[in-house]
Amino acid sequence: MLILLLVVGGAYLQFQWMQRAREAGAENIMPSPFAEKLQKWMLMKKGLEPGAPGATAPGGAEKIVCDTCLGTGTYLPDTGAPTMCPVCLGVGFHMIRRLDPADHLCPLCAGMGRVSADGEVGVCPRCGGRGLVRSPAPDAAAAPVED
Repeated sequence: MLILLLVVGGAYLQFQWMQRAREAGAENIMPSPFAEKLQKWMLMKKGLEPGAPGATAPGGAEKIVCDTCLGTGTYLPDTGAPTMCPVCLGVGFHMIRRLDPADHLCPLCAGMGRVSADGEVGVCPRCGGRGLVRSPAPDAAAAPVED
C-alpha cells in the first residue's frame, strides 16, 4: 500500500513539475544539479574533463537505413510471403549516436547492430549491437623512429 502511495505521489509531483515547465517555457527551467553531477561523473569515467574538446557529443542521433529491407521493415524471402525484416526487426532503420569523434560505422553490420550469418540473425559480434566501432588509436610503436 505504501509503494502505491509513493508511486501515485511521485506521478502527481512530476505532473505538477511538467505543468510549471510548460508555463515557464523551456529556456526558464533550472538545470538539475543531479544531471550535472551525472554528466561530470560520466565524462570522468570516459577520461575527459568537462569542457574538453571531446566532452560533448558531436551532432545528434543518426538514422541508418536497413540495407536488407531498404527501410520498409518487411522482407520478402524465397518463400514469397512478406515477413518482418530480421535485421531491423520491422523498424526499417537503426538509430545511432556518436559519443566520440573516434566512433565509426561498424563495417561488419553497416551500422545496424545485427548481422545475418548462415540463415541466423543475431547481434553483431564486432560492435556488440551498437552499430559503431572506435577507430584504433594511433600506435606509437608503429610510428617510424627518426635517427
